Amino acid sequence: MKKRALIAIAALMMAASPALAKHKIYVSMARSDDTFVGILKDSIIAAAKANPDVDLTVETANNNADTQMSQVRKAIADKADVVVVLSVNGDSAKTAMAETAKAGVPLIFFNRLPPIERFEGKVAIVASNDLVAGRLQMRLLSRQIGDSGNVVILRGEEGHPAARDRTIGVKEILATKPGIKVVAEATGNWKREQAEELIGQWLDEGKVINAIAANNDEMALGAIDALQARGYKPGQIAIGGVDGTTFALDAVKSGWLTMSVLQNAEAQAQQTLVDAVKFANKEYAQLYDWVPYQVIIPSNVDTFMAK
Repeated sequence: MKKRALIAIAALMMAASPALAKHKIYVSMARSDDTFVGILKDSIIAAAKANPDVDLTVETANNNADTQMSQVRKAIADKADVVVVLSVNGDSAKTAMAETAKAGVPLIFFNRLPPIERFEGKVAIVASNDLVAGRLQMRLLSRQIGDSGNVVILRGEEGHPAARDRTIGVKEILATKPGIKVVAEATGNWKREQAEELIGQWLDEGKVINAIAANNDEMALGAIDALQARGYKPGQIAIGGVDGTTFALDAVKSGWLTMSVLQNAEAQAQQTLVDAVKFANKEYAQLYDWVPYQVIIPSNVDTFMAK
């Protein structure tokens, strides 16, 4: 009788107890007006939908650091288990770390490396090594032009760590190629229209360009627009991008884009969710989770298009 009574009490307690709470994960995205960041956002939402234990909130800061910090503070006030930040800039990254560390909430930096040397609190970083992207890009472009000629560089947003490191990677390879000269470089702010304007201006000034190293695919596609408007043919100028977006794959397939380097948004999103769940479960997540880049060229582009 006593055993039956205990079993009955246990059953009643289980019936009365609420369902296990989901992990509350809050994401603040720097912006939404960028093709690749849009893919990152869609990917992390899809990854969360595939995990029934995750309750995901995603907001966009519209590239405003104050807005991003308001979102982080709101997440802390709402008792988020983990905060994920694709930071607007270095200051917002540092402030996000200080605020979450003070509140005892784990923080994951998503895609964009923070300019921080000493981390406070529980922190993980999920990103791809942009130095590698720049090196891969310039190696292939230099090979395409026979290690000889003129190159122009289209940089991303000033102060952005990806723009900085991809450009450093490009120039590291160029330092070993004395036959290649940088004849112009400028920021296109990741945008297709600005890159089109820069390349058009340089061509109209009479600059001879053999290769274009763009920090992202959107600027590479803008360069292609400028060339098409001036009667150039596919392959006449070697062009490299970074990100492996759908439009870039089409451009590689058509022969206009020499190569791109896939920054795997889906893999970054999935790893971010893996680390977030680890933190929510009071488990260990390593500080750096690097997602490798993959080179896309005409001989393998069909493989990436099929994914």
